[in-house]
Amino acid sequence: MTGQLIDTAFRLRPNEEYLSANWLEYFHAADRPAQLAGVRRALAGKGFRMSRAARFAVLNVGAAVSICQQSLDTPIRFIALGDPRDPSHTGIYGSAAHSAAAALLAATVAASDLYPAII
Repeated sequence: MTGQLIDTAFRLRPNEEYLSANWLEYFHAADRPAQLAGVRRALAGKGFRMSRAARFAVLNVGAAVSICQQSLDTPIRFIALGDPRDPSHTGIYGSAAHSAAAALLAATVAASDLYPAII
């Protein structure tokens, strides 16, 4: 898959308290395709529609927290929120809306960690 993740994917929109994410390990699947299938089902169950160009970016939580703390002295937290239609729903809290933090988070995602949102 080609393309580069842009940092706007990690910026809060107006009136948002956190960045929405999904906890892949919630699905207890042995492989990435099965984990992503769980996320796709959860999002579809909530009525989300995604374009063919949409991608899922897989972050390593430890790396993301560490790089923001070390590079910017900016703490971020991943908190499992869950809801009946999407128990894997997670929020990224902290200063992730800051443009430098957004750029760092985007930089932690390798091209091999981008997956189609629709298959």
